[in-house]
Amino acid sequence: MSPKHEKLDILKRKKKIILPDKQYIGFITGFLVPIITFYVYYELKFDNIEFFDYLKSMHQYRLLFKVMSLCVLADLPVFYLFMYFKRMRSAQGVVMACFIFAFMVLAYRIFN
Repeated sequence: MSPKHEKLDILKRKKKIILPDKQYIGFITGFLVPIITFYVYYELKFDNIEFFDYLKSMHQYRLLFKVMSLCVLADLPVFYLFMYFKRMRSAQGVVMACFIFAFMVLAYRIFN
């Protein structure tokens, strides 16, 4: 067997070990990944400012939800990983979390 086929067999065996296929797992993952991405961005770029001061300034300049909506793009690899491992309900949970973020951004833009 060629090395390429061996790698595929290993991946196929590993597919069975991953998380169960539940919507709440995808929802929690889809909700936490953008928040973690936002925090990592803050730590890498603006670590000299206090986090809550950073949030206040982002809110003051109306950038908070623009940046958060960009952080939702980090859900794409998570979504595709769930799809690759045939975890369709988990992928649905990620999509639900993305829609909740979208509704939060929409509400923020309407009411501010």
